[in-house]
Amino acid sequence: MEKKNTHLAYGFITGLVMVITGVTIYVAGVAFVKGINYVSYIPLLVGIILNAIAFSKANDGYVTFGNVFGSCFKAVMLTTLVMIGWGIISIYVFPEMKEKALGIMRDEMAKNPNVTEDQIDTYVNAFKEHWNIIMIGIILLSTLIYGAIFSLIGAAIAKKKGPLPITSDNF
Repeated sequence: MEKKNTHLAYGFITGLVMVITGVTIYVAGVAFVKGINYVSYIPLLVGIILNAIAFSKANDGYVTFGNVFGSCFKAVMLTTLVMIGWGIISIYVFPEMKEKALGIMRDEMAKNPNVTEDQIDTYVNAFKEHWNIIMIGIILLSTLIYGAIFSLIGAAIAKKKGPLPITSDNF
């Protein structure tokens, strides 16, 4: 019997909620406050756990840890694609974000007495030149890494009866 999938809906909705959360944080003016970026991962955790529970229910609990993890990670991959899409769009919607981030980077580097002004300029210019690629890379890696951890949590939480027993009805 083929497993019923839930990852498409949960992955897409989770991605949209993460985008809305990120935009809200940015528009509220707290996007560059230390630690606030972790708030945007709360919807990812909740969405992945909800997917794990829904996947288990959709398959009457006849799932294994690996089945649930796989479904959750597929949802994470879809969420990551939504986030990358939004990352590309946000470059044009919020062009001032780049300058704010580079300014903060410059200020933080200037606090270190071992870093010269030339070194700061070199690093800031390198980031400025490769901003799009760096931003997409950060979105990709962070969402996949946190998503893998959250998928493990979701797979551990979901109720599992094990694989579907082989009977004459499902053979």
